[in-house]
Amino acid sequence: MTEATRRWSWRSWLPDVSAAVSRFPLGVLLAGFLTIYKLWADSPNEADEKILGTLAASFLWVVAVDLFVESQGRSQKARGIAWLAGIAVIALLFHFRWEAWLFPPLLFGALLFAVGLAGQLRSGDRNAAFWLFNHRLWLAAALGLIGAVLFGGGLSIILETLNFLFGLELPEKWHESIWTVALGFLAPVSWLALAPQNFTDRISDQETEFTTRAVATIVRFVLVPLLLVYTAILYAYALKIGLAGTLPKGTLGSLVVGYLLAGAATLLLAYPIHDSGGILVRLFWRYWVWLSVLPVLLLFLAVYTRIAAYGLTEPRYAVVLIGLWALILAVWRMVRRGESFDLRVIPGLLALLLLVASFGPWGIVGASVRSQTAELAGILREKGMLADGKFARPAKGSESPLGTSAARVRQIEYYLNTRHALRRLAPWFEGEQQNPFAEGKSPEVTVRELLEALSLPPDLSRSTGSTFTYYADAPRAISLDSRGQVIGPVVFESQGPIQGAIPPQTVRVDGLGTVSLEIAGNSLIAGIETGPELRFDLTEAANSLSGVVVTERRPLPIEAANGSLSGTVLIENLKGTYDGADLDLSLLRFWLVLKREK
Repeated sequence: MTEATRRWSWRSWLPDVSAAVSRFPLGVLLAGFLTIYKLWADSPNEADEKILGTLAASFLWVVAVDLFVESQGRSQKARGIAWLAGIAVIALLFHFRWEAWLFPPLLFGALLFAVGLAGQLRSGDRNAAFWLFNHRLWLAAALGLIGAVLFGGGLSIILETLNFLFGLELPEKWHESIWTVALGFLAPVSWLALAPQNFTDRISDQETEFTTRAVATIVRFVLVPLLLVYTAILYAYALKIGLAGTLPKGTLGSLVVGYLLAGAATLLLAYPIHDSGGILVRLFWRYWVWLSVLPVLLLFLAVYTRIAAYGLTEPRYAVVLIGLWALILAVWRMVRRGESFDLRVIPGLLALLLLVASFGPWGIVGASVRSQTAELAGILREKGMLADGKFARPAKGSESPLGTSAARVRQIEYYLNTRHALRRLAPWFEGEQQNPFAEGKSPEVTVRELLEALSLPPDLSRSTGSTFTYYADAPRAISLDSRGQVIGPVVFESQGPIQGAIPPQTVRVDGLGTVSLEIAGNSLIAGIETGPELRFDLTEAANSLSGVVVTERRPLPIEAANGSLSGTVLIENLKGTYDGADLDLSLLRFWLVLKREK
């Protein structure tokens, strides 16, 4: 066999992978690393999620670099430098996620827009080439995703068929592995293989390709009419509240955000028929950006009412960000009224805003944390619990001065806790003998003592009717000798309370015989065929929940012993309500470690 024949044979077997590797070698490699790491990290903890996030964001970055270098004819040296510089910055952002206030969804959004823009950054009138390139690029992404879903779904059906026909009981983990490979490797690599190679092809209003005509039909007869009607509704609502002298409803912001995003997407899609699509399309193309100004003002008024009442949070920051984007577009369109409308400005401006807002003290997390901290300080000052930047602890045994603000204070504490930002409160307690943030205290102890200082219940047993959901996202080690047995995972789940609704589960264990597991009242009962019965008090787990840092929660241990038999339950998932007496669970997932002394 000749070398040419061997090369042809290899490409005939793997045409997609070979095409992707030849243009995007590092992108394919990163997709492979991401998939392998996800398969290896069965239950990713926070450190694993940082690595997976770094790999995913780096994949998008190197694809954008490759498209830019290819379209601009830059050298391979420049390509390599851009690769390494971007990956280094991304890795640092994810490694110091909380210190940098990184918000990955915004970073991924910015990088996705960068992929579509990277190959179309030449100067001049590039609308026709920009539109066709992105049409082909994102159509390739959709086809890659559809192919991966068909592959994953087909293999999953085959596994279930084998289980059903032959009683094989193949592991459920195989399904997860199949979908990890399908979505983590096959989908992105197929996308890269189908990515357009020509950066200068131009769309025309006479384009006859099927998907282009389909897009034009949807734009002309569905999207444009609906958006114009929605615009009229928003103007009518503005007139209504103007006459009534009231502010818009706080929830209007999310509706306007959807309207603005849909309108911008329709504006991009409408380009090929902006002159030939009929009077409604021409009206939309010429005036929609200007017409969006009043909805943007409504958006700002609506989100103002929410921020004034509850402070800034990530969703409200995002609403303001989208409003700012739309307002800048409107101003830019007005200033350049007589010049051509550059489509690249729409995603380019949004990508820039998303990138800037994705990290830093000015970003979506940093600004929200500062706002929530300021609101907490304001509440405590009002209640006499904070003066001159120092915490004033209420007298022991006295009634909580928080009153009806207690629930709001607890919400802010939870918010700061989940963003690793509780230490922003540490200066308030400096010099106190009972300082929750003193050196050497574990995060759990810090949270518990902080809640006590704020006159809030440090456990669920003192908060009547508390509803909770808990899941472990970090490992816990437990010693196990040769006489120990591990059972699990065991899952009890029901739409209502588990107690009395779920029959006992049984499992055969070497050396112990049949082990029966059931939930009765507040206890998990492990009945041993050849030994005594163990009762695990589940309220121990419920009582400890609020003292656990939610960003690194380990399985909750409960121990029990009876004669020569002892055991430990490690709870991964727990969901239910607890009023201090009765525990009603709808979900319990755990591992059971049993040990019998000789």
